[in-house]
Amino acid sequence: MHKYFSKNVLEYISSGFILRDTSLDQKMERPLGVTVIAILVVIGGVMSLFGGISLVIVGAFLSTSFTDVSTSSPFIGSLFGVLSAGLGAVLLIVGIGYIIMSYGLLKGKGWAWTITIILTLIGIAINIISAITGAVSNMSTINNMNGASNSFAYGIIGSVIGIAISVAIIYYLYRPRVKLFFGKTSSKISTP
Repeated sequence: MHKYFSKNVLEYISSGFILRDTSLDQKMERPLGVTVIAILVVIGGVMSLFGGISLVIVGAFLSTSFTDVSTSSPFIGSLFGVLSAGLGAVLLIVGIGYIIMSYGLLKGKGWAWTITIILTLIGIAINIISAITGAVSNMSTINNMNGASNSFAYGIIGSVIGIAISVAIIYYLYRPRVKLFFGKTSSKISTP
């Protein structure tokens, strides 16, 4: 018997079945799909930041521009201004969150994996609700001429594509190699 290994460890090694602890190995290479998802998240974050900044500026403009006009209702202008600025602030927070999440995805942080799964599930729910409310809205319109039926079809197609992409992302994130990259599975893997 070897002085550093027990008899059981030597039997495993000699039988060809070895449990390998990947934490002792070199840092695992980031899967390509994770990089693609992180890039898409950064793009979404930057778009949210620009949208948020735009809405805050529009909100400030609306809040101040209607107070000078005596014929318009200053209350409605102020209300739209505050709502616009509030929505802009939410988009700014979401954009910053997306950029932080993208960093976590690139670095293989477990919290980023969890947040991505949660936000993707929320995205699926939003797409389903959007498809249903869009269908109900378009069916209930009296004037269903020219563009109304086209917008209905485009809305349904867009929702289905959004759901398909979200399902593909969730499926990918649950792949064993990807979960291992994020530390969401046991680091012990068997090798023949």
